[in-house]
Amino acid sequence: MKRTILLFIFISIGFGVKAQWWKPQWEICDTVRYVVMYELILKEDTTHLDYYRKDNYMLSIGRNNSVSSFRGYGTYRGDVELKKAGDNGTSSELIKTGHIGKVYDGIVFSVHKFDIFKRYDKRIITTIDHIYLEGMFEYEELFDSFNWQITAETDTINNYICQKAICDFGGRTWVAWFTTEIPISDGPYKFCGLPGLILNIADTENHYSYKFLSIEEPSGSMVVYKVIEDVTKTTKKDFYKLQDKLKISHSIGMSSSNDKAVQRAVEYEMSKNNPIELDR
Repeated sequence: MKRTILLFIFISIGFGVKAQWWKPQWEICDTVRYVVMYELILKEDTTHLDYYRKDNYMLSIGRNNSVSSFRGYGTYRGDVELKKAGDNGTSSELIKTGHIGKVYDGIVFSVHKFDIFKRYDKRIITTIDHIYLEGMFEYEELFDSFNWQITAETDTINNYICQKAICDFGGRTWVAWFTTEIPISDGPYKFCGLPGLILNIADTENHYSYKFLSIEEPSGSMVVYKVIEDVTKTTKKDFYKLQDKLKISHSIGMSSSNDKAVQRAVEYEMSKNNPIELDR
């Protein structure tokens, strides 16, 4: 419960300045052919490596095999409920009356609020991420960012025969297990470019570990979507530079607040000294 409250504080602060986050505008990219679920186990604080967090993430693969999206499962559920409330014209009233929490009933927010899109035809990875108090930012990378070394080592994961591959990315060395039984060149987070779906992947220090949970074809009309309003285009280097700079300055300013909940949220944010990508 405390974790949900802290994350809600940051979402409220982070998106309330520049984005109408309670009424998202979507760009529908494709309908969903497969939903792949992963569990992320991460250690965000290098001073307390015995402490870890868990979160579920979903990879939505388009029916036309041209695009996929990757985001936290809690983020997806929140986006769906917020859009539903926005389309029904009820979100503004919920905010005015202080009942916005009703939209999030039963939803546990994702640890990280970002959306990652892979365009297979253009071989481009687009990341939409936020900096609290500043809004949403978008930057692009190429599939060629991953220089995989495929080994002969094999293993069986969830009844799929998998093969081991290694690459360096973001200042870490990653070990992936992919299966050609699902011939989709995709995986969790930004990882892609192998001749099959990545089921498990972790860095060699085991600070970040994505584990395959399931793959299924959705029964409803799910879509691969992007939240598109109030997004500032930038480069990856400039995004990380601004993120690191403002994390410190905003936290100093917010730490002077007399609100203990806000202070705890600031302490939580500052404790995250071990980002998934170390190269800044």
